[in-house]
Amino acid sequence: MNTDQLISALVADVKPVRRLLDPLQRAALWVAAALVCVSLGLLHFGVRRDIDSAWHDVTFLLRLALLVSTMWLSVIAAFRLAVPGRDTRAWSRWWPIIGLAALVALAAGEVITGLLYGDAGSPLRAWMCVRKVAFVGTVPAILAVALIQRAEAVEPKWTALLGVLAAGAAGALTSELACPIKAPIHIMIWHVLPVALSAGIGAVVGSILLAWARGKRRRPF
Repeated sequence: MNTDQLISALVADVKPVRRLLDPLQRAALWVAAALVCVSLGLLHFGVRRDIDSAWHDVTFLLRLALLVSTMWLSVIAAFRLAVPGRDTRAWSRWWPIIGLAALVALAAGEVITGLLYGDAGSPLRAWMCVRKVAFVGTVPAILAVALIQRAEAVEPKWTALLGVLAAGAAGALTSELACPIKAPIHIMIWHVLPVALSAGIGAVVGSILLAWARGKRRRPF
C-alpha cells in the first residue's frame, strides 16, 4: 500500500466527531436514571414494613450513606476516566473502592458483633434480595457500559468496573429500603456482597471491552 492509498483508507474511515457531555453532566444524568430504577424497584417490591423505625438505626443510615457515596464516586470516576487525559490520577479511582471497603467492613463488624452476642442471624437463602439488586441494577449497568464504550475509554477495565459497581450500589440501595430482615449475616451475604460482586463483573466486562478495542485497532485496512 503506497502513501496515497494509505491516506485514502484513513480518510474513508473518518467519522464526524460528536462532542460528549461533561463527565459531571453524564454522571448526573446516569444518577437520575438510576434513581428512577430504584423508584420502580421500590414500587415493584414495596418499602420495608419497619421503615419508620429503621430511620433510627445508625447502622442502617450508615449503610445507606455508604451505598449512595459509593454509587456517586464510582460513576463520576468512571466517566472522568473515560475521557483521555482527564483526571487519571491513581487516587481518583480508589475513592469508590474505599467506600466499598468501608461498607464491607461495617457489615463484617455487625456480623462479628452478632456472633459474639448470639444475634448474627442465619445465612438462609434469600434470592429475593438478589432479584432486587439485579432488577434495579441491570439497566444502570448497561447504560454505564454503553456510555463508557461510546467515549472509547483508554482504560475500559477500570471504567467498566466502576460503572457496574455504581449500578450494584443502586441495586443494593433498593434492597436496604425494601428488605425488612435485620440479621447481620443476611445483610452481609445478600445486601453487601452483591455490590462487591458487581465490581468483579465490571472488571470482566472491562477486560472484554479492552480485548475488543485492541482487536479493532489491529484490524487491517
